Amino acid sequence: MQTKIIFYFIIYSFLGWCLESVYKTIIVRKPVNSGFLYGPFCPMYGIGAVIMLLASKISNNILIIFLMAVTIFTVWEYVVAVVLEKLFKTKYWDYSNIRFNFQGRICLKNSIYWGILGVILVLIIQPCIEKLLNLIPNNILLYINIVLSIAILVDTSITIFKIMFIDKKIRQVFELGDMIKEKVSELKNTEGIEKVYKENLQKIVKELKEKQELLKFKTYKRILRLKKAFPEMHSENLAKFMKQKISLETIKEKIKKHKEK
Repeated sequence: MQTKIIFYFIIYSFLGWCLESVYKTIIVRKPVNSGFLYGPFCPMYGIGAVIMLLASKISNNILIIFLMAVTIFTVWEYVVAVVLEKLFKTKYWDYSNIRFNFQGRICLKNSIYWGILGVILVLIIQPCIEKLLNLIPNNILLYINIVLSIAILVDTSITIFKIMFIDKKIRQVFELGDMIKEKVSELKNTEGIEKVYKENLQKIVKELKEKQELLKFKTYKRILRLKKAFPEMHSENLAKFMKQKISLETIKEKIKKHKEK
C-alpha cells in the first residue's frame, strides 16, 4: 500500500507539473517550466492528490467528491501559500485582484476549478493510473519509487538552497551599491590628493561596478526563472531589486570578457 501511495505522489506530481506548465505556456505563448522545482514535478499536486484519493474512499457520489475536492485542495493551497511565505519571505501567487478571494492566497474561482479537477482525478484519471500500476511488477515499482523519490528530494534541496540565497544576493547588490557611492563621493573630494591615489580609487570603483553587475545578472537569472513559474510572486526586497535598471546585454558582454581573461 505504501509503495502505491508513493507512486501516486510521484505520478501526480508529474501530471500536476504538466497541467501547470501547459496552462502557463498557453497564457504567455512561450514554454514555461512551471512549479517550484527545476525538474518536472510539483509536489504540491502530488500530496494534494494523495489526500484526495484517500478521502474519496468515503463516497462515489459526484457531488460529494466535488465538495471534498473543493475543501481539500483549497485548504492545501492555503497551507502551502502560508508555508512558502514564512520560509522564503516571498508571496508566490496573489489572487487579490480576483473577486471572492481570502488574503490573496485562495479564491472561489480556483476552488471551483479544484472541485472539477478532483472529480476528473477520482473518476477518470485514477482508474487509468491503477490499470497502469497493475502492469508494473512490485520489485520494478519499488525501484522506480526509490529513483524518482531521490531525484525529487535532490531537486527540492537544490531549489531551496538557491532560493534562500536570492535575498542574500540582493542584499549584496545593495551593499555594493552603497560602497560604490561611498568611493565615488571620496573620488569627488580628491582635489589636491596624489594622482596615484585618485587612479587607485577609480580602479576600485570600476571593479566594484563590474562585481555588482555580475551579481545583478546572476541574481536576475534566478528571479526570472521563478517569475516565469510564478508571475505574481513578490516581496519587498524583490520589488526593490527589480526596479533597478539592468542592462542584460551590457552585463552579458562583461561576463563574456570576464571569462576570456
